[in-house]
Amino acid sequence: MELTKEEKIVLISMVTDCLDVEALIELCGKETISKLDVLSIDMVGNTTPNKMNEIGPSVVKKLVNSILDDELPTRLEGSE
Repeated sequence: MELTKEEKIVLISMVTDCLDVEALIELCGKETISKLDVLSIDMVGNTTPNKMNEIGPSVVKKLVNSILDDELPTRLEGSE
């Protein structure tokens, strides 16, 4: 599974919503999160609203498919 730069930024944003910025800063460092913030603001400013609405569902779909692709063959092999 390959995520685009935009999808990665949106995914981190989703994680930030679940954790909080302080937890992310503790995990990655303030300088790293500041750089990510600049990239995020730039991406939002250069992406159409329609494209932004497509990115979140695209990330979720790719993650779900990736999990299922990894898990399903293992389960099928074990049922023989």
